[in-house]
Order: sequence, then structure tokens, then C-alpha cells
Amino acid sequence: MRARGALLALWTVATAMRAEGQSPDWFDAFRGKAYLQGDASFVAREKSAAPDAPPAFRARWVVLRYAAFTERERPWWPHRNLLLVSMPSGQRFVVESSLGFLDEDHLDEERPWQRLASERTAFEVWTSGTAGEATADPGDPCAGMRYEIRATGGTATVFLEDLGSRTLRVSLAEIASATFTEEERKDLVSILRLSFDKNPSLPSDPNMNVRYAALGLVVAFRDHVVPPEKRTLVLAPDPAPPGDLTAWRGLANLPLDLPPFPALAPPENPIR
Repeated sequence: MRARGALLALWTVATAMRAEGQSPDWFDAFRGKAYLQGDASFVAREKSAAPDAPPAFRARWVVLRYAAFTERERPWWPHRNLLLVSMPSGQRFVVESSLGFLDEDHLDEERPWQRLASERTAFEVWTSGTAGEATADPGDPCAGMRYEIRATGGTATVFLEDLGSRTLRVSLAEIASATFTEEERKDLVSILRLSFDKNPSLPSDPNMNVRYAALGLVVAFRDHVVPPEKRTLVLAPDPAPPGDLTAWRGLANLPLDLPPFPALAPPENPIR
């Protein structure tokens, strides 16, 4: 992606916060008028369960876009790709993989990537850097990407290739354990049993999908990732009316006004 105009307000805020020794706030990365690009509700059930069996949990998939650039650059506006998960116990979680403002001239700036939040705590993954840095492995096109783990249970800085390290996985598990209660961890790990053979996605952007949102769990609970052939939960449309998003506004920091995201115009020079 090419650089998108002048440096945006987010990076001014983030730079000032770092100068003061503070960590950037997740929601500062998503400013400007917000639009609702996708909204669908699902129930998760065991593959072998009867259609009327109680769900393992309910999940509402929401995609937000933020007017950070000009109208012409609308395809590159920042997005939040969220799963709003309700457990039978009443516990609620926000699981998301998102991308805030991005300027290629400032790729060393930290930007949001993944976030898990309960009603009492959060585990965040920020990313910075790019391929081709001096620290990168020339054999790995993504090795220059750095990941900053920020959670109430601890912090860590890692590179992509480190995620396979047993030592790092232990450290991440310790951070997750210190961040979430045992019951919260049990509920969050259960979401990793979702099968994505049928992966709901936006008609206008197949890369914006439910599986992508759920990737927010993979770093925090890496040792609990289930092989695709052993995933036993499937999503089905929720027959219950979805209602509005008022109940989620506090936990997911959703704007009060969410007009529909206008349909994208066809590319100026389509490939024939």
C-alpha cells in the first residue's frame, strides 16, 4: 500500500504519548466518522448437535470503517473487524483483528492489530516495522514485523519468527493467565474450536471475514490452537433478532451513530 497523504492525527497523538513515556491508547487509532460495513449474528453449535440444541455461544460479527482519508481513498480507511461473543454464563468478550491509520513513511510507529477484551481486562497486540529492516531474516518476508504485547498481566516484544519458540509461548501463556481469570480463559479458548470451512465474509471484500476477526485469539492462546480437522464448532445464522448495538457500546467502544458504509465504486482501471 502506498503512503496515504499527510501524517494523520493518530500518529501525532501516538508520538506525543511515547515522548511522555506513555503507551498509545487502542481507540485513539480509530478516529473520524465511523461507518458500519458489516453486521451479522451467529450461534455456535457442536457439529453433531441438533438444530434446536442450546448454543455453545452467540457471536455478532461487526465491521467498522473510519473516515481517515479522502473519499477517493475509502478502500484504505482504517477498519475494526470484531466478534462480539456472548457466553451462556453471561460473560461477554470482544475479539478483534483491526488496523488503524497506516502511513508507509512511518511504519516504525506502532499500530493496533489484535485485541481480546472481557468486561474487566484486555490483552492487546500492536505491530510495527516492515520487511527489509536490518533485524529481519532475509528469507522471511514478514520477519521485520515487531509485535508489542500489552496486557494487564504483562508485556512482551517479539518478532514473527519468535512465535514458534517454546520459551515465548510459555511467556505468552503466563501473560494471558495473569490477565484473564480461569473461567475467562476457558471461554476464550472454546472459541478456538470454531471451524471456518464456511467462513462468513463481506461480499465486497472476502478478506474481511469472521476467521480474520478470530485471529485475535491465536497469540494469547497459541498452545490451545486446534488443528482444523479437530474443530468441532460451526456457525449458523442466529434466528433471534439482532437488536441494536447499545449493549456493546461500552465494552467495544462503539460510536453512537453508525451509518452504513457507502458502497465502493468500481476501480478506475479494472484488470481485463
